[in-house]
Amino acid sequence: MASFLQKNGWVLPLIFALLLGVVGTLSYRRLEASAKQEIGHELRIVRDTSVNAIQIWADEKRAQAEVHAADHRVVEYTRELMRIARTAEDPRAALSASPAQTLLRDRVAVAREKYGYLGFASVAPGGLIVGAGRDIALGGQVEGVTRILPEVLAGKTVLTRPLRPELLGPAAQVGEPLMIVGAPLRDANGEAFAFFGFSIRPADSFTRFLEAARGGETGETYAFDHRGRLLTPSRFHTQLVDLGLVAQDQSGVMNVQIRDPGGNLAEGFVPTLPMGARAFTRAAADALAGNTGVDVEGYPDYRGVPVLGAWAWIPELEIGIATELDLEEAYAPLYTLRNTFAGVMGLLALGALGMFLYSFLALRLSKQMDEVRQLGRYRIESKIGKGGMGTVYLARHALLRRPTAVKVLNTERAGKEGVARFEREVQITSSLRHPNTIEIYDYGYTPDGTFYYAMEYLEGIDLGDCVQNDGPQPEARVLHIMRQACGSIAEAHTAGLIHRDIKPANVMLSERGGLLDFVKVLDFGLVRREQQTQDTALTDVQSLTGTPLYMPPEAVRSPESLDARGDVYQLGQVAYYLLTGRHLFTAESAMDVMLKHVSEAPEPPSKVLGKPVFEELETLILTCLEKDPNARPANAGELLEAFEGCSLPEVWSQADARAWWAEWHAHEPVEDEPSSTSTGTLPTGIDLAERTPPSVKRS
Repeated sequence: MASFLQKNGWVLPLIFALLLGVVGTLSYRRLEASAKQEIGHELRIVRDTSVNAIQIWADEKRAQAEVHAADHRVVEYTRELMRIARTAEDPRAALSASPAQTLLRDRVAVAREKYGYLGFASVAPGGLIVGAGRDIALGGQVEGVTRILPEVLAGKTVLTRPLRPELLGPAAQVGEPLMIVGAPLRDANGEAFAFFGFSIRPADSFTRFLEAARGGETGETYAFDHRGRLLTPSRFHTQLVDLGLVAQDQSGVMNVQIRDPGGNLAEGFVPTLPMGARAFTRAAADALAGNTGVDVEGYPDYRGVPVLGAWAWIPELEIGIATELDLEEAYAPLYTLRNTFAGVMGLLALGALGMFLYSFLALRLSKQMDEVRQLGRYRIESKIGKGGMGTVYLARHALLRRPTAVKVLNTERAGKEGVARFEREVQITSSLRHPNTIEIYDYGYTPDGTFYYAMEYLEGIDLGDCVQNDGPQPEARVLHIMRQACGSIAEAHTAGLIHRDIKPANVMLSERGGLLDFVKVLDFGLVRREQQTQDTALTDVQSLTGTPLYMPPEAVRSPESLDARGDVYQLGQVAYYLLTGRHLFTAESAMDVMLKHVSEAPEPPSKVLGKPVFEELETLILTCLEKDPNARPANAGELLEAFEGCSLPEVWSQADARAWWAEWHAHEPVEDEPSSTSTGTLPTGIDLAERTPPSVKRS
């Protein structure tokens, strides 16, 4: 065989090409299957998040209606108005002129302004409207109300599906669908005697959840009713106008049906069937049948454009939810890879050996780039770790010679937005001067345009590993750590900044100037201005940002309202984790964890530990974990004052810290590389793909 190959060297490239072709084909198929699985997973997450957000919103609206209906003043005024309607010769005029009408409107006015109701109504059992925000509605009946009146009088609080505005009578004054939420007014015996409710415009409420769930250039998440009519504004309104599906001054809401036109309208297809004769799209048909599903193979949407999608039906609201992405955009990387692979395979028949040599040279070049080099004024000594967005090195300043952590960003993978976010993180962190905040020394660009920044190199362990290795911490140590962490965040809050990603992995215990247990707060990559409403170029404030395990309830319900009190909630969770040795909430999925943050009360630390906890400390931690932001300390400064006011019987001293660190060092695993003698961590929050030995903690 060796002699044959020596004489027929041309066979080697052919064999190499054949093997590469087989491996490449199998790899492509596996990559295609993996890509479809990943896209399907992402579609499910968007769908389930949207459905859960709408259900939470619906529960809130029902609860608000019940609160109003339980108001004894609302009950009293409605009784009086019902009496007037029964006895007056001209009920409408009498109801309009009644002082009780004015009092009822004043009573409801504040809530209307706060929650954005369009109108309200008190309705007698016969369906007669006796109380309303506008006189035109008094003394009449509204079909939308009479539909749900029997259920409400039976004692049930009802939120309707979106209804056409004409079902609410002349008082609606909008051209979009409306929803009605109604709750029973009860007498002293608890029996329902009348209806109280209000109308809501979906476009001002749950529509924003769906618009926030749009992905990419063609992603769309929308709602439709039991007849397959679009309930939320279409992302493709301009295209629908161009295709003649809606008029220029007409909304697609209630005017577009989720039906397959039979061909791609965007490519000039002209349907032959009238709208009512067309079949529903795969997503709409399956959802209207009450099913939940996902399709990553592709189907035509209401424009006839091939899309991937996931869908669900919400029976209590009688609406369907679908999230879709154009198939061409979803699989563009795969199509590019497939075409490139076909071209490469054609060339391999003639140049397999050349490809091999090119790969060999490219590999050598790649290894050379990883060797020691100079970055600005910093001499690279060794690579600490590598993540998806960049590489972190241990370096020394050319003149100062102090050890420094230098992060080099992979600009091709990060893109312009990623580079802008990292540069923004550096600038913001550099503006903070608190000793417990990680210190940024320098940042810049190399001659070839690579972005890097240098920061202090820390020796120590983060709180996550501390608790994992050592379990629940003493109360005095928890207080000692939290006072320092609050001090760092308090400076940011004073500057109008919120961190948004405070968690054990982002709080570091280190040694500074001979002081042990010196806290450093890391990773300000998600920080934003507290009063900022939108920053679409970097981080969208209406998106879910941060770590689900430590996400405050308001970040799930209304991300745009997130302020300093969200950081207070996360600080409370860190204290809870230190004290109990476990996270506040855990579940099988991130969505389940977030729902627990919204609805489940935390278990007191004393109950978790099975022993008494200093009452003042436990109460303060539970106050930080209140679901209502208004019930928490307003900012980290107030929380710091509260922690400083806690007077525990014992104090965590430097002697205690020295004893703990000596014990910790004694039980460290032996390093894989004996030449590395220092321990340290990097303040970047980066999830390293290449991990160093456990004793050298770098996270």
